[in-house]
Amino acid sequence: MPSGHIRLSNAVEQYLTSRRAACASTTVKQETLVARRFVSAVGDLYVENLRPSHVEDFFTSLLDDHVTRDGRTRPAISAATWNYLYARIKSLALYLGKRGYTRYDLMEYVRPRKVDQRKRFQPSAEVMWAMLDAARDDRDRAFLATACNTGLRAKSLADLRVGDVDLNELFLRARITKSRIEDDMPITSDLAAELVSWLKVYRAYQVARLDRVAQPSDFLFPARRSPTWRWDAQPDGSRERISVPGGWDPLRPIRKPHVIAQDALESVGLPRLHEGAHTLRRGAARLLFDSLVEERGYDGALRVVSSFLHHSNVTTTERYLGIGQERRVRDLHLRGRSLLGPRPTLDERTRPIPIHPGGLSNAPGPRGPGVNEGPWSDLPYSSDLP
Repeated sequence: MPSGHIRLSNAVEQYLTSRRAACASTTVKQETLVARRFVSAVGDLYVENLRPSHVEDFFTSLLDDHVTRDGRTRPAISAATWNYLYARIKSLALYLGKRGYTRYDLMEYVRPRKVDQRKRFQPSAEVMWAMLDAARDDRDRAFLATACNTGLRAKSLADLRVGDVDLNELFLRARITKSRIEDDMPITSDLAAELVSWLKVYRAYQVARLDRVAQPSDFLFPARRSPTWRWDAQPDGSRERISVPGGWDPLRPIRKPHVIAQDALESVGLPRLHEGAHTLRRGAARLLFDSLVEERGYDGALRVVSSFLHHSNVTTTERYLGIGQERRVRDLHLRGRSLLGPRPTLDERTRPIPIHPGGLSNAPGPRGPGVNEGPWSDLPYSSDLP
């Protein structure tokens, strides 16, 4: 059995190496940041000297203003961030235990926290069209249109290549990095028109500005090049500084896709905080569900949307959409309808309260007069008061 006489930093690197073989690169990147932050906070101890109190101190230190590794002072973390860190530190602790590096339950004193479940924004079709019209340029419009019509995650959208688009058969070959699968997503009529327009502009740009023909391996949504300067030699031997306008780099994928969605939301007068490309994913999923539920029923529509979102089970989809079978029945039964029934007239309100089995009675009881007897029986209803 491996000895615990190993530095925490070395054990973390072993853990991350094992995770790279089993998890997506984005997951490994997130776990790397958390694990190295943990090592920086507790110190590079020998793992055999690591105790549950070290983990507890790490988490409790985040409940107040704290200084991170980059020297910036951060406010107390939220319950959601606490659970985010908890899941990743717990995974590391389980690895250390299974490897025999420690015999302690390092997470003994730390538990997940309850998170307020707020209703996430699901943009309507009208909002999505307005976002497309508010896009900064042709690339951003095509990116937003693809997100609205496919419901793909930002990483899958950024990985798309020009060769993945088949406008003859109307499918888009997407790599679902979270599930590690490929899927030929259908191209809707709306998306087909947007992609035709964008590819025409994109190919013309490459010929005119880059002196090259678009290749199938080029990123469908390229990174943006910033404006630069260059020095041009003049006939008299001097050099003149020339401004080179920005453009697109077909060999690099789009960066910060969440900012594109946030800018579009802000342009149509909606808040951008806590929103991003996933906002469009939620909106597309809800539009698909609403269009299918009448034809296929609740369960049938939910299974189709689960396939659309590439979820492994419909429970995740149900939680993702913020709906449930019982909640939907509740809404259909109550929305716009009366729960109390017709409002009684004045004559009806002065009648004795009917006797229900096991309910109120006018008969005197051990506590005094019945409901319609005694000193309170002559009092008017609140609606009869002046």
